[in-house]
Amino acid sequence: MKLLKKIYNHIFAIINNSESAVKSDLDYILYPVNTNISNLKISVRNPKEEKKFLEIGENCQISGNFIFEMQEGKISIGNRTFIGGGMFICIDKIEIGNDVMFSWGCTVADNNSHSHIWSERQNDVLEWKKGLDENKTGAYKDWSNVKRKKITIKDKAWIGFNSIILKGVTIGEGAIVGAGSVVTKDVPDWTIVAGNPAKIIREIPENER
Repeated sequence: MKLLKKIYNHIFAIINNSESAVKSDLDYILYPVNTNISNLKISVRNPKEEKKFLEIGENCQISGNFIFEMQEGKISIGNRTFIGGGMFICIDKIEIGNDVMFSWGCTVADNNSHSHIWSERQNDVLEWKKGLDENKTGAYKDWSNVKRKKITIKDKAWIGFNSIILKGVTIGEGAIVGAGSVVTKDVPDWTIVAGNPAKIIREIPENER
């Protein structure tokens, strides 16, 4: 049965022009035949059987590295969305809407990765190494002290290359994030932001929407 499953996954990847997806675990992805995935890497720590950690909508083009540090993590992507690479790190929830564009090199993280309190993170490296030695990276780390909050990217948003979006942020409908920005606060609908930290440059007028 396992052999048949591997053969099926291999054929499925070839049909979708996504040979690299064979290296990922397609059991954790749900996407339709009219969506293309390429250069996609999925990493799931201590996965739940049968759970779809990444769900992708219709007519998308998706590349990138998707890391799920906890079983509760979930990333959903709407229809006609383009992601040109980058890294998505999830322990809570990341929701990406319809008609969204991500340029290359972006990072989206819905958590702080470590506690900001030294005494709570002092053993993180040793715990990570212990997990790595037993091929269970992330299994021993205490995530209860790590702050996390859902990220929402609304419809029609455009995220410029090498941008960073941090936990708890909502990117508004039709908003544009300038290249290389670090987004730490919500971005209103139909505005352009840029910088570190990202700030509003201007509103997008009705005739440009």
